[in-house]
Amino acid sequence: MNENIVRLLSEIDDPETIEKVLEQTDVSSMSHEKTNRNGFARATLSDLYKRFLSRRQNRSPSTRAQYKRTIPQFVEFAEDNDITNPVEISSPLVDAYVDYLQSEYDSDATILTYTKNARTWLRWLSQRELCDESIYRILDKEELGLTPRARDEAIPESEATGLLQRLRRRRRGSGMHALTEVLWNGGPRIGGVHSLDVPDFDPEKKELRFRHRPETGTRLKNGNKNSNTAGDGERNIVIKDEVISAIQLYIETERPDVTDEYGREPLFATEYGRASRSTLRRWVYEATSCRWNPKDADECSCDGSCNPDSSVCPESYYPHAIRRGSIVSHLSGGLRRERASERFDVSVKVIKKHYDPRTEQDRLNDRREAVKQSWN
Repeated sequence: MNENIVRLLSEIDDPETIEKVLEQTDVSSMSHEKTNRNGFARATLSDLYKRFLSRRQNRSPSTRAQYKRTIPQFVEFAEDNDITNPVEISSPLVDAYVDYLQSEYDSDATILTYTKNARTWLRWLSQRELCDESIYRILDKEELGLTPRARDEAIPESEATGLLQRLRRRRRGSGMHALTEVLWNGGPRIGGVHSLDVPDFDPEKKELRFRHRPETGTRLKNGNKNSNTAGDGERNIVIKDEVISAIQLYIETERPDVTDEYGREPLFATEYGRASRSTLRRWVYEATSCRWNPKDADECSCDGSCNPDSSVCPESYYPHAIRRGSIVSHLSGGLRRERASERFDVSVKVIKKHYDPRTEQDRLNDRREAVKQSWN
């Protein structure tokens, strides 16, 4: 206890007031000691955000850009509420931030993006004992009860094949059709599709080639073997005849004859050049909307009043949902995890945790069969 507090207490006659001062002094002292113990005595929320970002150098540019766009908003909100130190972050503050987001944005998907990244940062602080673990858990997706309009669960194989059959009959050769074929058979991320050029499509070898070309405007999430990223996203994948046919017809009939600002020929294009990621997402939203959904009317969650050209239908899927469904479908068809890892640019660990649909007994039987084959 410092001399100023001792002097202050000596001038107070009321015992209750003295007790309150002592209690407050203990709380402040504990917070101060905790902050000092972790070596962040003078670190503000802004300082800690910058430190967090500096530790994420190996993340993809799009992930880092999302951090830069979303986390500072939480920091600013906290500072507007006179919170500058992590130990001062409280449950009421986080709840108030969620209320603020809900007043600012109509889309659950947008709110989830902001809360997901704030949660990531708060969890990073919690791991360093700078804020309580219960704080970041307030931002769990299930806790928030948000339901993004487009669906992000893996699209079932039966639904995907039904959509493709309708697109083949009624929109054959369109960009929307070719894109959906590529996503379902190849399972790439939307950033991978965005990176494709016409020469990356080789109908003779039945291949699509994914290449990391940051110097000319396109990147793969995991870069290449020479980049400072978590893995190597460059790969060639084999595609089905239906996909080849759809791409060829799209190039011949609907693809605008354009180049991008670097003189490259983007595979998926608009009259202005390379189709942006947001444009590709809109194509997916329309392709998976009630307009092309093979469900019966009583099973469809949309009454048909939506306009997939300008909004997202309740039946629509995110592009990543098609990727998820594609991975599950390939694994269910017998593709080994190691091969799936190479094809879809995702680790075996992630595949095992999130995608492999086999039961433990199925896996045991597969291992037993593999051992038997190795004996021959």
